[in-house]
Amino acid sequence: MNERDLADCLIHVAMQGEAQPMINALGLRHNGSLERAYPAQLWIGAAHAKSIALVTHGIDPTHQCDRLGTETAMLVAHLGIHRIKPRLLINAGTCGGFKSQGGAIGDVYLPTRFLFHDHRMPLPKFEGYAMGEITIADRPELRSAIGAKPGTCSTGSSLDATPDELAFFHRESVTCKDMEAASVANAARDSATQFIAVKVVTDIVEHREVVADEFLRNFARATAQLAMAVDRLLRTSIL
Repeated sequence: MNERDLADCLIHVAMQGEAQPMINALGLRHNGSLERAYPAQLWIGAAHAKSIALVTHGIDPTHQCDRLGTETAMLVAHLGIHRIKPRLLINAGTCGGFKSQGGAIGDVYLPTRFLFHDHRMPLPKFEGYAMGEITIADRPELRSAIGAKPGTCSTGSSLDATPDELAFFHRESVTCKDMEAASVANAARDSATQFIAVKVVTDIVEHREVVADEFLRNFARATAQLAMAVDRLLRTSIL
């Protein structure tokens, strides 16, 4: 590890397309692979009087697409924390929203509760472990600074949702659905690192439209909004 790679803040982003507007806005420079011979990539720089590192999951060498999902999210978060040793870890990304919870395309969320909706272990003690609930302190001053809503973020490794998962979302009053946040929250908890997640809605989970179509149509708008939200967050006295 190089001393110059250490940073006040580590931004964890799954997809390169989600990350690029942030990289441009913050003036970060590519610093190669996060870990030798592993696809995850690292950018470093400084903005708003803070040293910043940003990691992405990288491109899968077999399928030539972004490495999405909970397994990669946990591993990249762990590797990033170990290398960068940040005081703050931010998971920034897009999400599905819920009209039933007042969500709309482009809404920004700063969740305080994180769950897994596709981990099912109906055994004594294991049921709660599988759901993996983690809560963090609400930061109303930060929500105000970036125009964000509070709520619950539920994480799973599928873009769509099953009927059982839709029932779970309703039962747990989930406001945003993603593929990373709960995994990254676990890595932050295990390393005693301060954690925040910023999510922007690309699609409405209850819509009958094919989720991939809605996601792709709104992706550019949502990632531009995400970059602005992260930039505003870093302008605050968050550290």
